[in-house]
Amino acid sequence: MTFSGEDLLLSGAWILGIGGFIDAIGQTRQTLTHSDQGKDLIIKGNGIEAFGNSLQAMGRTKLLQSEWSLAQIYTIFGAWVQGAGNSTNAVGVSIELSGAEEEGVKIDAFGSGVQGLGAAFEAVGASMDEDSSYRVLGIRGNGFISLGSFLAAIGNIYDLNEKSVIGEQILLVGSWIQFIGAFILIQAITLEVEHIEQKKQEENPKNGNGHTYPYSYNNY
Repeated sequence: MTFSGEDLLLSGAWILGIGGFIDAIGQTRQTLTHSDQGKDLIIKGNGIEAFGNSLQAMGRTKLLQSEWSLAQIYTIFGAWVQGAGNSTNAVGVSIELSGAEEEGVKIDAFGSGVQGLGAAFEAVGASMDEDSSYRVLGIRGNGFISLGSFLAAIGNIYDLNEKSVIGEQILLVGSWIQFIGAFILIQAITLEVEHIEQKKQEENPKNGNGHTYPYSYNNY
């Protein structure tokens, strides 16, 4: 089965949102219990987010036009960087659970910083896009994800400096800010995909069989 760029882009956004929610729930449980409870959800959430980032990167690559724009390069690069950051987060928390807590927290902090950088690249890419209904939402969504990721890195640094209480609180805030950003991004990408499909219909209102172009994402 072959998926279109639009399918991959929109699916990636929803998967990113689901992963962000699972991560936030796990972080909430960890913060409230002051224990390792919830870390299994954090690992799963980050792994799901990394998968969503990868789908977005592949979707945007498939949607590339003959000439690459700087905005497209930023968004594709940013999505891959975000995926690498989320994968690193999952590895770091797994190492924490294995008993090497300090090493795991360091890796987790690094992963959050990488994720924040990737989201920042995507926000810049969105800002360079054409003036549209989804441009502001794209900037805002990626901006929230970037902010939340950097807060998570700061929270881990507090943990490393034996200030675990405030560190956990910052991690909690950061995780929910990331989820809010992912939710906003779902709206942005839904509008973007609808815009792409509208342009396709205007350029080629009928497919090869003489029927109207079937795609519609209004139900997402």
